[in-house]
Amino acid sequence: MQIKRWLILVVMLLCSGSLAVQAADLQDMQGNPHALTEYTGKGKWLIVMFWAADCLICNKEAKHYERFHQQHKDKDATLLGISMDGLDQRAQAQQFIREHKLTFPNLIGEAQQVASVYIDNTGQNWVGTPTFLLFNPEGQLKAEEAGAVPVKVIEAFIQAKPK
Repeated sequence: MQIKRWLILVVMLLCSGSLAVQAADLQDMQGNPHALTEYTGKGKWLIVMFWAADCLICNKEAKHYERFHQQHKDKDATLLGISMDGLDQRAQAQQFIREHKLTFPNLIGEAQQVASVYIDNTGQNWVGTPTFLLFNPEGQLKAEEAGAVPVKVIEAFIQAKPK
């Protein structure tokens, strides 16, 4: 499934020549439209985790990010998940959320839309899931990283980084 998703993304990139889609094309799990900008600049660090239900690392690490969210949500940071499973795979994404007992907000979009959110914010090529963005409390992007990022590294970054 993961390989199929990436092949579709590559074909879409080659055919369109661009990933210019609206970030508002993301939806919450109930189908309501949202944009990443609704979550940034709220006076806390925002950690955005891009994930997919069939991503082995995402499944292995989800509990750690939920714990991070619980420990920081009322203090200095919040977490936002963005699933690239696509709207036709919403049930699988919802199952991932239930299975891992995730309480932080999660959005979903097509692979092209999710990659566009990352590319628009970083100017970097999309690599895969999991991928993280860290925004400071004022809403400025301060870090991006592809692959699993240990919670301790995120906490150390937030503590060491001037806002």
